[in-house]
Order: sequence, then C-alpha cells, then structure tokens
Amino acid sequence: MKKLLIIGAVMISTAINAQNFQTEVTNMIAFASNRVSQLAEAIPADKYNWSPEEGVRSVSGVVFHVVSANYFFASTLGAKLPDGVNMETLEQDLNSKEKLLPALKQSTELIIATIKGLPDNTLTNKVSFPFPGEYTTTSAMLIAQGHCNEHLGQLIAYGRMNGIKPPWSE
Repeated sequence: MKKLLIIGAVMISTAINAQNFQTEVTNMIAFASNRVSQLAEAIPADKYNWSPEEGVRSVSGVVFHVVSANYFFASTLGAKLPDGVNMETLEQDLNSKEKLLPALKQSTELIIATIKGLPDNTLTNKVSFPFPGEYTTTSAMLIAQGHCNEHLGQLIAYGRMNGIKPPWSE
C-alpha cells in the first residue's frame, strides 16, 4: 500500500509539473508576443518596408516571419490552422500592417492554445522539423518561445534605428 501511495504521489507531481511547464512556456510566449504586438503597432506603416540593409528582413518581413512561425509551430504540435490561413500564400495575403497585426494576434493565440492543450503524456514525443536534429514536443515548445524573444529583440533594434522607443519603455 505504501508503494502505491508513493507511486501515486510521483505521478501526480509529474502531471502537475508538466502543466506548470506548459503554463510557464505559454506565459513567456504571451509576454514576448504582447511586446512584439505593441512594437508592431507603434511602428508606422510607412516604415514597414524599412530594412537595415539590402538582403535583410524588413519590419514587415520580421512581423510576417513571427506570424508564419507561430502557425508553423502550432501545426507541428498538432493544431489545425484557422480557416482562411494558407501557408503557401500567406506572405502575399499579409502584405500590409493592417493585415499583419490581426494575423499576429491570431497566430499568437493559436500557438498558446495549442501548447496549453497538449496532453502531458505527449511532452516527450518526437517532433519533426525541417532542420536537422532530434526534437521532442518539449523542445518544440521551447524553440517557439525562444523564437518569439529573438524577433522581439530584432524589432526593438529596428524601432530604435528609426527613432521609435518600445511603448513599454516610455
């Protein structure tokens, strides 16, 4: 009986830790994504084609990249893309600030909902990416979180290079 209680306690603890991990990752994605959205909103539409140099993503290219990556990570983790989202034409479909901002919000909501909805027993499942390496659901979640932070930093630099302070640092 004592062994059963210990095993039960370990199983409950593992389940709670898994859900805590998913909550922590989604909280971090939500925090960084909120800042990406604030900065994307603060940058004027006439600066969306600005790039630090030829061959480097523009402001709109960075925002688009975050949107498409959110959709990619969510679909890799099992989500169905929202109606009207076609990854093959997405870049042409999201060709303005006015179209990018709602897509950024929608893609962020999708990746967060997808991660929150993952069953705990899938966190060690293998996930396929188009780049080399072996990945699990857990590592895919962490890559998605890191990706958002990476491009938040990029947009901060782009904004500052154009005289735009991040709204949260005013």
